Amino acid sequence: MATDLVRKYRLLFAVPGFRLSAVAALTAKLQPGMYAVSLLALGSHHLDYGGATLVVAAASFGAMTTPLRGRLLDRYSYAAVLWPLLALHLGTLLLFVAAARAHADLTALFCLSVLAAVSLPPIGTLTRVMWRKAVPGDLRTTALALDSVLADFGFMIGPVAAVALARSITPDAALLVCGLLVSVAVPLGLRGAGARALKEAPTREHWAGPLRSAALRRVFSVAFCFFLGVNVMEVSLASYGRKGEVTLAGGALLSLIALASMAGGALLGGLPTRAAQRLMHPTVPLGGNAVCLLLLAVASFVHPFLVPLACLPVGFCLGPCFASVYGTAADHAGKGEEAETQSWVAGAMMAGGGLGAAVGGWSLAHGGLAGALLLASAAWAAGAVCGARVPRLRPAVEGPRVASEASAE
Repeated sequence: MATDLVRKYRLLFAVPGFRLSAVAALTAKLQPGMYAVSLLALGSHHLDYGGATLVVAAASFGAMTTPLRGRLLDRYSYAAVLWPLLALHLGTLLLFVAAARAHADLTALFCLSVLAAVSLPPIGTLTRVMWRKAVPGDLRTTALALDSVLADFGFMIGPVAAVALARSITPDAALLVCGLLVSVAVPLGLRGAGARALKEAPTREHWAGPLRSAALRRVFSVAFCFFLGVNVMEVSLASYGRKGEVTLAGGALLSLIALASMAGGALLGGLPTRAAQRLMHPTVPLGGNAVCLLLLAVASFVHPFLVPLACLPVGFCLGPCFASVYGTAADHAGKGEEAETQSWVAGAMMAGGGLGAAVGGWSLAHGGLAGALLLASAAWAAGAVCGARVPRLRPAVEGPRVASEASAE
């Protein structure tokens, strides 16, 4: 097993240009983990905390335009889309910092926050699309697994880095570093694997794009339910041991889940092709996660010592969930709509996460930790049911088998 794991990742990084695009993906994954905390740190320095949270909410509203930027990536060359977006994004960030230093009112900061999010180059979407085109078919699951590992790493390290920069240097340092990360990710991404692959024209023009596909609508529903459950779980566990207040124990549990998720995603990438394909159907990891979360709810009743142990299988299933949702969406994407499809998945996750944060607080207040975890489990079970209605397809565009794989075996 360990030999297969190393071999698959070695073959993946041997794909021409993949290392550059992997660095681009890593920097792009660090930025979302840092961005919200960076806005909060700078906003709260010049506004009250409630106003700062509105500035962060504005960024979430702007991020909902991700499908539009994905459509632009499908219609035009990557460089023609990303460079103007990068220039607009960096300019808006500098204006935001200047406005905050000048003690601008909440309305100005709110509008600048929306504009910065609207103009954020969609590097995560780009790398997933490019890897699918450049990576041989037998390694696509490995590439998606690596993407989920990098996402977990970014969301685990990003907030800590943002707080450290804001506290140790200046409140705007973390936000400026976010801009630097995007500035590094764009040129690396444009030079990475698949950046020069030929694009296919859409099979037919339609204003709804991927939304006209019943299978993809079900995949988007899976993504919504998945992140609804994720955020309900995060909100409930963050206050573990003391209802209504974030605790050190809660942070430790979430970090444990993130580490287990990285391990689960990495192991998925090293599985034999047939086993990995079975796990890539959303019903399997989401259904497993729903059961594991039920066990976590039971553990919270039985003994506190069992809670960290029960968190491990929950996290272990999270990484494969990310990979399966994005991979299934890619399998069903129409020609010339790959980036927009991936963007709709991200948008559905953001919408589900927003609802999960609100519902999670309510369920924790009225049903306690066990009630909130049961709600998260129900959301994942609903996602598994939606996933069961998604047809199982082989990837629409099969890459060649890895030429060196037979010799490696």
